[in-house]
Amino acid sequence: MADHPIFAPDQTGAILDFFRDQGYAVLSDAMPTEAIAFLNDFVDRSQAAIPGEWGPDRRGCLSHGQILVNHPELDPYVRYDATWPLIDAIMAPGARFAQYDFRDIPPGQGDQAMNFHQDGLNYKPSQPPTAGPFGCKYLCAIYHLSDVDESTPRFCVVPASGPDASLDEAKERLGDAYREVPILGPAGTVVLYGIELFHTRLGGERAKARRTQHNYFSSVGNPPLTSWVLIPQRLSAHSDPALRAYFSAWPESTQAFAAAGYSYAFYDEHVVGKPT
Repeated sequence: MADHPIFAPDQTGAILDFFRDQGYAVLSDAMPTEAIAFLNDFVDRSQAAIPGEWGPDRRGCLSHGQILVNHPELDPYVRYDATWPLIDAIMAPGARFAQYDFRDIPPGQGDQAMNFHQDGLNYKPSQPPTAGPFGCKYLCAIYHLSDVDESTPRFCVVPASGPDASLDEAKERLGDAYREVPILGPAGTVVLYGIELFHTRLGGERAKARRTQHNYFSSVGNPPLTSWVLIPQRLSAHSDPALRAYFSAWPESTQAFAAAGYSYAFYDEHVVGKPT
């Protein structure tokens, strides 16, 4: 049984109030069954077609951080309608694209856990990021594409821990309010959280699997979250000014990709041929 409140996507006021206080919120039925089926089928086909681009990492998780480049059919899921108004409000004065990928933990790897950590930039920007009115510098939305319960790998947060520099500091400051909350829910559930919140992935039973879609967002004026994400030309030069603005936080790799004419040769060198 979930040890956290679960909101309907249209409970805007309650979601934003809870997020402001706790740094995360969990929404049910944020993605319909047909979208879940489409994304699961896409991941299955992609892993079969280009297995070398999917990993795995040292914990056995399969992922593809540049999957958008050659797949416009994924574009509707980058700024997903059901959650976008909430995300844009949390990231006021407006959200910007930062990263999009899937995380697939196959059977046989389900007991691989991580340590509690905060996410941060993978490079040193010229200007440090600033937090918005909800305390977020960057936000992540994790969509369950498979059912998640106590037996499966599951995401876990320490509510209200964003201001703390260490887990020990969070425990001392929060006192009796300190909690480690696993996020449970069927496929279609989404958790929104500020990436400065302490979080981890808990292991489940070894035979269990889990698949998720991860969407990352920055706020207007903040530096890109990573130095390596590639934004394809169809999105960076979109005919809709609002979408061009959304994709306007270009990492160094996207700048180089654009300078190279968004060429297949650049993709092959920096993604397909990238050392693991």
